[in-house]
Amino acid sequence: MPHLPLASFRPPLWGLRPSRGLPKPRPLSTQSEPHSSSVSRRNREAKQKRLREKQEALEAAITRKSKTPAETSKAWSPKEIVLYEIPTEPGEKKDVSVPLPPAYSPRYVEASWYPWWVREGFFKPEYQTRLPQATGETFSMCIPPPNVTGSLHIGHALTVAIQDALVRWHRMRGDRVLWVPGSDHAGIATQAVVEKQLWKEQGVRRHELGREDFLKEVWQWKEK
Repeated sequence: MPHLPLASFRPPLWGLRPSRGLPKPRPLSTQSEPHSSSVSRRNREAKQKRLREKQEALEAAITRKSKTPAETSKAWSPKEIVLYEIPTEPGEKKDVSVPLPPAYSPRYVEASWYPWWVREGFFKPEYQTRLPQATGETFSMCIPPPNVTGSLHIGHALTVAIQDALVRWHRMRGDRVLWVPGSDHAGIATQAVVEKQLWKEQGVRRHELGREDFLKEVWQWKEK
């Protein structure tokens, strides 16, 4: 058998047909652009139209405002103060049959009520015993005093508001209620603040100053 070079050996490609050349190019489509492209173009045009209309309206408003004289603008005027001028003896109930003022006036609404509350004994714990729904039970609570180590803040108002709601509920329930203000008799928080300040500024402790001198330092700090 004669020797054949490797370059001349071509293995048969089973199952493959011989190439018939490159595919012919298809003619250009004469159909219109896809539906999605036309929709996006219309949306873009509509958006630009809205922007132009908004800009024109803004420019027109600025033009009208510049043409309006400043004298025609309504100036602020203080609210009229309405007073309760119906003669009422101290401690007598206020006349509520007269018409109210057109606008709310605190001085008109609150006039003459406090002396009547005092005369009726609304601030006394024993007042609830005269009510038909009196329970005979006692509810007492002490207002937690704010320390002098800081300014009053919303937390103090929140605490008092919650206690006020509890006190009013027990009064309407018919309990004998006593709500008294408290006093910070110990002042431990204030003492701690003043001690730190003395050590930082003077390098002394309260035991070295003595009781009287330390109390003077506390009062001086409190008055600042």
